[in-house]
Amino acid sequence: MNLPRILYPGITLLFSLFLFFSTEKTFAQTKNVKTTGQWDLANITLEKARQNAIDNAKEEALRKAGIPEEFIVVNTGLVSDKFSHFVSHSNSELQGEIVSYDILNQSVQTDGNRYFYMVEISAKVKTGKVKRDLEFVAAVEGIKSIPYQDGEQFSFDVKPYKDCYAYMFWFDEEGEGACVYPNVEEPAELLERLKTYSFPRTQSYKVRKENKELTESISVVFVFTKKNIPFTGACTFESIQQWITRIPSNERYLDYHAIVITK
Repeated sequence: MNLPRILYPGITLLFSLFLFFSTEKTFAQTKNVKTTGQWDLANITLEKARQNAIDNAKEEALRKAGIPEEFIVVNTGLVSDKFSHFVSHSNSELQGEIVSYDILNQSVQTDGNRYFYMVEISAKVKTGKVKRDLEFVAAVEGIKSIPYQDGEQFSFDVKPYKDCYAYMFWFDEEGEGACVYPNVEEPAELLERLKTYSFPRTQSYKVRKENKELTESISVVFVFTKKNIPFTGACTFESIQQWITRIPSNERYLDYHAIVITK
């Protein structure tokens, strides 16, 4: 497996729409809605247009289910913007989330003047007033605010305020990502409350710049859970979102960081 951004000796290893944290739910209900979304194919790859069209359909599903407009993610197409908005609202008191969805139809279409990607989805939307567990948080420190040099060591400290397990994912500007921790050399471990843990645990993490620009931006997402819930899917924004959605709302906490790599 060749995932070059963060390297370990001998092996290379390396997130919305809506999630919510709660200790109490009132008037929760689930609605099934069908919606469509589309995205222009001008100056964008087919796969990016497809994903943006899916995001657009999800936003419409939330509106159709009655979620207030201020909670709808504006789809900019930028991975870093998606993640920062995603994590920010995941740690807020929200009023709904997309639990699951199926793609019913998808195709490239034209209206005579432009080509666009169209998708139709059937989404299951959970609604209701919710509150997150305000005591379930973790502090991540040591990540630099100034650019990292290509090949520089990447390290950080974690201090949880309740016992938890930690997962760390990275995504580049194109949306390609990987699970950095845990990994085959560093299995998940219980992090005890109020103790500070230094990462890497046993390996050496190094950041690697892959594009041809002067700098490259990486989105780093931490997921903290009260139980050990391994992530086993492909590391895409969508699959990580769906994995987190399946974790009980009062048993997860997210933290987001953006780093820059330069030569």
